[in-house]
Amino acid sequence: MLPYLSVLKRGVENSMKTTGKVSIDSCIGCGICLDECEFLASVCKDGGEIAEKFEIESLKKNPVIPYSCNLCDLCEEVCPEDLNMGDMCWEARRQLVDEGVAPLPPHQTIISDQEWVTSDLFALAQPDLRTDTCKRAFFPGCNLPGYSPSLAFKSYKYLQEKLPGTGIILNCCGAPTYFLGDKSGFMKILKGVESEMNRLGAQELIVACPDCYHIIKHNALHLEIRSIYEVIAEEGIPEEAKTSSTKTFSLHDSCKSRWEKNIHDSVREIVREMGYEIEEMEYSRDETRCCGMGGMVPFINFFLAQKVIERRVKEASTDMLSYCASCRGAFAMLGKPSLHILDLVFNPRWDEDKRCSALKPSDIRENQTKFKNLLLEKQS
Repeated sequence: MLPYLSVLKRGVENSMKTTGKVSIDSCIGCGICLDECEFLASVCKDGGEIAEKFEIESLKKNPVIPYSCNLCDLCEEVCPEDLNMGDMCWEARRQLVDEGVAPLPPHQTIISDQEWVTSDLFALAQPDLRTDTCKRAFFPGCNLPGYSPSLAFKSYKYLQEKLPGTGIILNCCGAPTYFLGDKSGFMKILKGVESEMNRLGAQELIVACPDCYHIIKHNALHLEIRSIYEVIAEEGIPEEAKTSSTKTFSLHDSCKSRWEKNIHDSVREIVREMGYEIEEMEYSRDETRCCGMGGMVPFINFFLAQKVIERRVKEASTDMLSYCASCRGAFAMLGKPSLHILDLVFNPRWDEDKRCSALKPSDIRENQTKFKNLLLEKQS
């Protein structure tokens, strides 16, 4: 028996009665979600077993289940009853944290990373130093600078040129903490971002990461937020990014942009404006599948995450293109040639770099440090 099982037995049930329990009672046992979700298929044999498996008594027997869900919302998209098992899994995570039995030991790496990217070692907030104003702020998040300091920096310079008065807030949106179920810890991080916006006088936040977009949009309703892809689609791509190539990419939509048609359309417009072709994957836009990294699953159930990644990669008949650094890293783990869309816009060496392997945690932290140093060098 897991050491935190006895504590879990005292928790979750009350909150589940008004969330997951209601959803489970509505399940008709059709099994559609099992066909689409590696996670659900791994814990249920058929549609009729879903209600039984996700009753509170079943979760008590295996509390790792909630942390094995990618929280990608595909179940809600395909369910005839619009049920979302991810919502229930997140609620169970929140209760585990409230009971003091989670985050679990394998999550310590996530906690350490959150502490680092929200500390003065990484965090920074400054106005547009050329105009000494801040009408809006670019929020690259932690993943894009961790993937490529150069892309993050060139993206910022682009925004300053197109939209003078664009400052920058270098921090984390708190999504990893939120996905662990630590809502109070998450709100502390998010309020820190809001505080920096207020200090700078920024009226709008321009984000690069789909996770950041999703988490801020749904938890800071008063903030005006826009994706950098919408901005690039509106303002135009750099001339040097245009090509006469007939290269085709398999475009992967981030699961956290599942219902964000404005982002879907903007990304496709950018790719086509540059001169490339898009292969629409069978599961795209609203029905996109998770890359495998969602919900912090690799830290608690690596083999399940690997199956999700493999399934997604097999759907692509050519090099993959994403607009999420985590997604790009997932595909690179399996050696799949893949790129971030900003590589096509700002990286002239993208054809060589598409085969770069996934970065190690130490590489990511080093890149994050390099990006902050780039910002500090330019202001000195």
